[in-house]
Amino acid sequence: MKRLILTAAVLGVAAPMPVLAQDTVVVTGSRQDRSSANAYFRNDGPSAIGVTRRADYFVTPLFVSSDSRNPDVRVEELFTMLSATLDRAQQQGITLVAGRYTLEPVTAANMRALPITGGNRPDTSRVQIYARIPLKGADANVRDTAKRIAAFVKAVPATGRSFIDVGTTGLAIDNPEQYRSDVVRHIAKEATSYASMFGTGYGVEINGLDGDLYWQQSSETEIFLYIEHDFAIRPR
Repeated sequence: MKRLILTAAVLGVAAPMPVLAQDTVVVTGSRQDRSSANAYFRNDGPSAIGVTRRADYFVTPLFVSSDSRNPDVRVEELFTMLSATLDRAQQQGITLVAGRYTLEPVTAANMRALPITGGNRPDTSRVQIYARIPLKGADANVRDTAKRIAAFVKAVPATGRSFIDVGTTGLAIDNPEQYRSDVVRHIAKEATSYASMFGTGYGVEINGLDGDLYWQQSSETEIFLYIEHDFAIRPR
């Protein structure tokens, strides 16, 4: 009995990372940069079957740094500026969070536990955080958010040779695993639709639905969630 195989292709990106249940995850950094299209889908490759939804937050990377020559002074200067950043964020309704992929609030109590890394110049130390703003309203956009963050950072007082560099605004989403059922339903609907094109004597078998849930930023405010899978259409 001949079997006709249709493979639902995944995104044209390498080494995707799964998202984790219950966490707020950031749609920036290495996972976003792993495709040449950066934040958006490639135009020259196939896309996966999945679900597109609006993100929960805009997140902007902030690099709080100091380039004083003495390393101990650098650390104290950058944490003093970070403390001032926290104070101003509370006044402005901006949440400061940190993490590589999952985000946790930064507080005066835990800020010194943040990893200190070297900066882009010699004799520079820095910590990375994110300014998180809820994505609300139909007119929410990256440009206005970036202006708001730039004004916020500009008003934070420096200490000694401390300063803040601002990265590119991206997206974050709460508890992505809550959308797994929606993704599976969409895959089932698409696969069944393909099978129906061959007549009532054909059915579909889907493999991989127990795999990890992945994401990719698909527009300025939206995220595409998908599960790597394949399906086979065959006679019943």
